[in-house]
Amino acid sequence: MSLKQKKTRPRSRFLPALALLLTLPPAGLPGGAAAAADFSCADKQVAAQGIRTRDDIRAFVLCAAEYVREMGTEEAYRAFHEDERWRSGAYYLFVDTLDPSGDEVTTLVYPPDPSLEGIPSGDYPDDFGADIHAERYRILKQAGRGWWYYGWTDFTTGLIEPKASYVAAIDWNGVEALVGAGIYEDDLPGTCHPPVVNAGKLAAEPSEDALKTFVNCAAREVETGGWFGLLQLRRGRRWRDGSIYVFGFDESGNQLFSGNPVRVDRRDTLEWGSDPLSLFSGRDAFKLAMTFGEAYFYYSAVDPATGRMRDKVGFVKRTVAQGAPVLIGAGYYVD
Repeated sequence: MSLKQKKTRPRSRFLPALALLLTLPPAGLPGGAAAAADFSCADKQVAAQGIRTRDDIRAFVLCAAEYVREMGTEEAYRAFHEDERWRSGAYYLFVDTLDPSGDEVTTLVYPPDPSLEGIPSGDYPDDFGADIHAERYRILKQAGRGWWYYGWTDFTTGLIEPKASYVAAIDWNGVEALVGAGIYEDDLPGTCHPPVVNAGKLAAEPSEDALKTFVNCAAREVETGGWFGLLQLRRGRRWRDGSIYVFGFDESGNQLFSGNPVRVDRRDTLEWGSDPLSLFSGRDAFKLAMTFGEAYFYYSAVDPATGRMRDKVGFVKRTVAQGAPVLIGAGYYVD
């Protein structure tokens, strides 16, 4: 079944989720002692508003599982629906009963649509060859908790996207259940959709996270298109909007291209100038970027919208164009 086909299926068939285990699993599920011993919310707490990465999701759900165990299901049900700690935007927790058959799985907690609670989910095959309920059951029976990958509609964009979930076995009033939460990432090989990641959106809402996603997707353009991909980054409207553009260097620090249309003496403006060591107070930015593979930089550059130098937050990523290492970067100007 394709992702496009799944878009028309009723949402009651599935609860998008990503979860982590902190509590002891119910009888018959492995990993209880290890699950309780290797994590504590005293070590790391992540509220829904603070989620940025998969590691954050893991901590978020492990804390949720601990909350169920310590506070009880009645309080957990209330908190998962009402408290900002557990629900913000696309991030929320869900609880389902645990069974390999979707006809036997009942939704216990689903804050985006509580009307689905208490209703059997039904069988639902995913894009990777297994029913989602059977897959979660297999993961939890074998390990007690773990990562689960699938495609589902991101209600913030309306697009069906790959979603990474972490699921964890818990006891919910004596019933075998699982708790979970999930994260969509816009710069995966299977995403980087132009309507979601483009220069216009970065210009409208600049942030370090959005910049990193933009550059990662630009780097994937090079990975798949080689030198032609570099040309697309320079000329394609997706990659240029006002003060936002993409630039590229080879591993020796030579500028390969820039989407900056400003020219000085009929030459493209160099993003990092003729002496990047001076620009970065003597630090070798190229060596640093090649060593770390990706890095943020803070510097000044010519704003194509004004022709003047402005302070800038930049991000670069190392990738390969037809076997040759290159640095792909972009940035936004700081007001």
